[in-house]
Amino acid sequence: MNATSALGWALVHFLWQGAALALLLLVGLAITRKAAAQVRYTLALMTLAAMLIVPLATGIVLYDPRGSSASPIALEPPASEPEQTVSSARSPSPSLSPSPSTNGTDVASTPLGTVDRVATLRELLTPALPWLVIAWVIGVVLLSVRLGHGWLSARRLRTTGTRSTAESLQQMLSRLATRMRVSRPVRLLESMLVEVPAVIGWMRPVILVPASALTGLTPQQLEVLLAHELAHVRRYDYVVNLVQCAIETLLFYHPAVWWVSRRVREERENCCDDLVVELCGDRRLYAAALVEMERLRPPAAPRAPWRSARP
Repeated sequence: MNATSALGWALVHFLWQGAALALLLLVGLAITRKAAAQVRYTLALMTLAAMLIVPLATGIVLYDPRGSSASPIALEPPASEPEQTVSSARSPSPSLSPSPSTNGTDVASTPLGTVDRVATLRELLTPALPWLVIAWVIGVVLLSVRLGHGWLSARRLRTTGTRSTAESLQQMLSRLATRMRVSRPVRLLESMLVEVPAVIGWMRPVILVPASALTGLTPQQLEVLLAHELAHVRRYDYVVNLVQCAIETLLFYHPAVWWVSRRVREERENCCDDLVVELCGDRRLYAAALVEMERLRPPAAPRAPWRSARP
């Protein structure tokens, strides 16, 4: 099987493979609904990684560098079967006559009938595989352009409409970084463009804080929100989010991928929330800070759960 056919069949097989993996995650989340957020996050992340590995492995198994057009499903009968059929037709035996409960309408219910349906479906899909691969490539290119534009826009937020914060806030961030064992240097900037606190970058991370938060939050509320952003830095969520976006781009056509990816982001935020509560020891303070930050957002902004680690 050539590369185009192998890739096409891998994309087709992933339709049921991705659905099966999502179903397993759904069961796993139901079992661990009372467990720590880190457990659910790990399950969702492992499922997303499996969604990338499974079609890749399928394509490698199906690919034949010799360009053989052999079917991925062996449907050829044994060589001796035609002779046996002819022999049986010439010398009918009473023991081989159809039973009263067997008739021609039951063929489709036999394994042979199932194989015939699979063969028919394969014959219908095989000519369409090149067009399927072309459509997939176009979708990946378009989403890659979108992803690249989002990454560049996030990078511009580091320098556009930003300014340094007060020294007291820098010291607050340094104390938090020490308590949370964050060894990398992290900058804190006031931004006129972001609506909620956000982390940009991995090697040299920057925390952007909207001007409304600096004036509308108490020092204690601001401290716990900064701790949330440092939790993302400590967990390398920026890098994980980039890989996650790449998987979404490659497997964009499957709704289960987007559902699993959304669960990864939700549980990631829950993991950071748990770290903050463990650090400050006051759930009410953290909840009040989140509510107040949401109240300070512009009225036109969508009231959806905000994401801290931007792609």
